[in-house]
Amino acid sequence: MSTYEIADELKVQADTVVWLLLHGKDGVKTRDAYDVYVNWNPIGSSVRRLTLVGRAMADIVREAVEQNLMEEPEVVAGIEAGGMALGLIVARSLGKPVASVRPQRLGEKKVAGAVNPSFSTVEGKKVLIVDTILRMGETIRAAIETLQGVKAKPVGVTVLANKSGKDSIDGVPVRSLMELLPVGKQQHS
Repeated sequence: MSTYEIADELKVQADTVVWLLLHGKDGVKTRDAYDVYVNWNPIGSSVRRLTLVGRAMADIVREAVEQNLMEEPEVVAGIEAGGMALGLIVARSLGKPVASVRPQRLGEKKVAGAVNPSFSTVEGKKVLIVDTILRMGETIRAAIETLQGVKAKPVGVTVLANKSGKDSIDGVPVRSLMELLPVGKQQHS
């Protein structure tokens, strides 16, 4: 099974599967680790901390808009699962309606999915996408495709942590609260 298939089966993110494989009972640490696990449970398990983080993410978006690095969004779309909780707080902080987008998984690839009709409409609107962790950009790219498919215009992305080093995905600017970037290979003895 692939990492993505295991993640789908366990209903966890692929990052979690990698962490479990590397740190589990019989896990073997590789010499050249290519990723880091981000445990944001201390934030996600506290409404107060989650609110503070969401407000900080909204502040980063406001700053990007003021500096003309991002267009002013009309709607905030949280990516279903963790991104939705942060999306609600970012939307409230920005005084914008909230939408929910759900990319689909096709094998190991994320593809365009659906916009949840129970939330604000996005058709013809400028949309800010909110998620938790940006790793390779597949989920964000699928969210962008989903929104474009319903004639919305993605104008920005904000995430808690950016592990990709990217400052845009498909021309849509990315702003993060923190970046986790490699600084060089460590030699193992």
